[in-house]
Amino acid sequence: MATWFSIATLSVIFVGAYFFLRALPDVECGLLHYIEIVNANGEIEFCATNHAGFLDLSRLEYPIKAKLSYENTIAKGEPLRVRLDLKTAGGMSIAPHELAVTHTEKMHVMVIDPSLEDYCHVHPKAEGLDGQYFFDFTPAMAGTYKVFTEIVPLRSRRQAIALSELEVPGQSNAPVFKRSMVSLVDSVRFELLKVPDILKTGRDYRLQLKITDLAGNAIALETVMGAKGHMVAFDSVGTGFAHMHPIGSVASIRTAGLRGGGAFDSSDTDLSFMFNVPNPGWYRLFAQIQVEGEAVFGRFDLKVE
Repeated sequence: MATWFSIATLSVIFVGAYFFLRALPDVECGLLHYIEIVNANGEIEFCATNHAGFLDLSRLEYPIKAKLSYENTIAKGEPLRVRLDLKTAGGMSIAPHELAVTHTEKMHVMVIDPSLEDYCHVHPKAEGLDGQYFFDFTPAMAGTYKVFTEIVPLRSRRQAIALSELEVPGQSNAPVFKRSMVSLVDSVRFELLKVPDILKTGRDYRLQLKITDLAGNAIALETVMGAKGHMVAFDSVGTGFAHMHPIGSVASIRTAGLRGGGAFDSSDTDLSFMFNVPNPGWYRLFAQIQVEGEAVFGRFDLKVE
């Protein structure tokens, strides 16, 4: 009797483990590991110990779902209050206390239109404990926006991504690409350095970001999400994205972790980013900084063969 009970118990455990593993991303690079550190404010935070490169969601499947809804009519140029319901693949709501703080926020949401012209990075806030989060967004273009929700559950300490869509009435535009290393936005000049003429899939490239005013003078960069800048890349066909953090800040986090979780310094101004993509084609990169309390986004186009 005891033998049959043990066999039945082991069978249940193995079957459960099988379906759990099937729900995880199916390639190793989708499992981005995080370590516990103490940030400059003395708060516990989870930060990436390595970069995962580009996340192709046509090849990856994560065990979370994000459903979007809104009360008012959605229209180009009109402010929109968006509700995001976050659940496990099994239908259980994910409450805010179940999420780790990563790069100063519990949730990172990247919103992009089909033409890759209108990009927005937001951090939805919870209202209650039932897995409902809200953010404000004003679409500047028409078409089907892709909404990538990025979290790190406290239990797994691993990155999880959910893909949703937001439909804005009207005719959408196809993206238009042209290799570009310089982006001028208002009074800010963004420039990508150390970019080879030909980029290959599956290779690490260190992209250095130089930021000045239009006259070439240094600009005082404010800290945003725990660093002096961030970068996000999208591919031309909308399969996924890459959320890149400055190499200098990640190195500081690694050092802090090895020292037992001490505070890390987010003042590093070396804005270099690792870029690695699995598929050939065009990619649009958005560099985000903050100047005088305002977010400023530079834009670049790179082709990978």
